[in-house]
Amino acid sequence: MKKTFLRLGVLLGMGLLVACMGWAQTSAAVPGAAKAPLVIAHVAPTSGRFALHAEADRRGAEMAVEEFNARGGVLGREVVLVARDPTLDKARAAQVAQQLITESKVGFLLGAIDSGVAASMSAVCQQYGVLFINTNSSAPSEAVENAHRSKFSFDANGANFNRALLQYALAQRPGKRVVLLTEDNDWGRSNAAASRAIVAEYGGSVVGEVMVPVALPDPAGALRQVAAMAAEVVAVNVSGSNQIRLFAHIDPAVFEAQSWVVGEVDWEELYPAPGTPRPLYGTTWAWNLDTPGTAQFVARYRERYRHTQRLPYPGDVTHAAYLATKALLTAIERTGSTDNHALIRALEGMRWSARERMQHDDAYMDPQSHHLQQTIYIATWKPRPDRPELSQVILGHLPPAQVRYAPEGGARLEPLAAMPHYAP
Repeated sequence: MKKTFLRLGVLLGMGLLVACMGWAQTSAAVPGAAKAPLVIAHVAPTSGRFALHAEADRRGAEMAVEEFNARGGVLGREVVLVARDPTLDKARAAQVAQQLITESKVGFLLGAIDSGVAASMSAVCQQYGVLFINTNSSAPSEAVENAHRSKFSFDANGANFNRALLQYALAQRPGKRVVLLTEDNDWGRSNAAASRAIVAEYGGSVVGEVMVPVALPDPAGALRQVAAMAAEVVAVNVSGSNQIRLFAHIDPAVFEAQSWVVGEVDWEELYPAPGTPRPLYGTTWAWNLDTPGTAQFVARYRERYRHTQRLPYPGDVTHAAYLATKALLTAIERTGSTDNHALIRALEGMRWSARERMQHDDAYMDPQSHHLQQTIYIATWKPRPDRPELSQVILGHLPPAQVRYAPEGGARLEPLAAMPHYAP
C-alpha cells in the first residue's frame, strides 16, 4: 500500500512521464506486470461541504481498483488511481478535466459529486472522447439536458427519489398541498423542477417554494418562510452539510404535523450529526440491508479503513463509486480493449443482477440516457448517537420501473460515429 501512495504522489506532482518512471520502480504491486499502467483520475472536491462525500467516493473507487489489481490488473496492466480536486467552481472543473486529458493523458475520469462540476467536466470529456464515469452526482439534468455519449451516471437521481417519496407522502395526507425548499444550484433547481411534475401526477399542488442560497446563511429564516405557507408536505432538496445545518433547527414534532421528504440523504450527511432526526428520505443502499453480499462488502470496507477515524461504515456513496469503477474495469476486460467506442457500446448494454448490486432488484444501464436504473429505498433516521450505524431504518423499496424519470426517454446523446477514438 505504501508503494501505491508513493506512485499516487508522483502522478499528481510531476506529470505522466515521471509517473511512468515511478510505476517502473514499483510495478511489483501487480504480479507479472509488464505493460504501462492504466491511469484513472478520481476528481472530486476535497474541501468544502462535499469533502466527506469525496472521501467516501474515493474509497469506493480504491476498493474496486485494489480488487482488480490483486488478480493481475486489467488486460495485464496495473490500474493506478490518481486524485484531483476540481473544486466546486465549474470553470475550474473544466480546466482540471482539460489538463488531465491533454497533459497528463489519463485514461478515464470518474467522480464529480457535485452536479454542476459533473456537467462541466463531462462536456470536456465528450469533446475528446474520454469516458467520464459519474459516480455520485444526482441532478435529474445529468440524465437529460447534460447527458453525453461518453458519460455514464451511476447514482440514482433526485427525480427517482422524489417519485418514491412524494407518492408515499401524498398518500398519507388528506390534503395535498406541497411546499418546495430548494437549494439554489443546478442540483436543487433540477430536482425542484422534477418534483413539480411528480406532485401534479399524484394529485397534489405546489403552493410555494423557498429558494435558499448555497451558503445557507439563515437556516432558521428559511424555515420560518416554510412555516408561513399552509401545506401538508414539504419537499426538501438541500444537499451536503447544508442538510445538517437545516435539520438542526427543526423540532422533531414538526414531522408529526407535516410530511417532510428529502430527495436524497447520504451517510456522509448523517454520520457527522447522528443525534439530528431526519424525516423520510431516499437512498440506493445501506450497510444494514439483508441483501446478498452486503455483509461481506461491509466487512471488507471496515478491514480496509479500520485505521481511519471517519466513516467507520460504508454508505451509498462508497457503494455507488465501488460498483461504477468495477463496471468500467469489467467492461475493459470483456471487450479486451480500452477503445472508447467499444467500451461505450459495452456499457450501454450492461445489466447487473440484484446479487451483483447488493440490492433487491436487477439494474441496467439505460442506453437512452446513460443513467443506471436501480432499486430505490425509502428510509428514515431514528437517532442513536451512541450507535449511529443503527439509526437508519429502511421502510421499503421500489424497483427501477416504478421510479424511472420519464424525460430520460427524450435524452439526446451525441452520435457515437461522430466521437473521436480514444484508447488509453
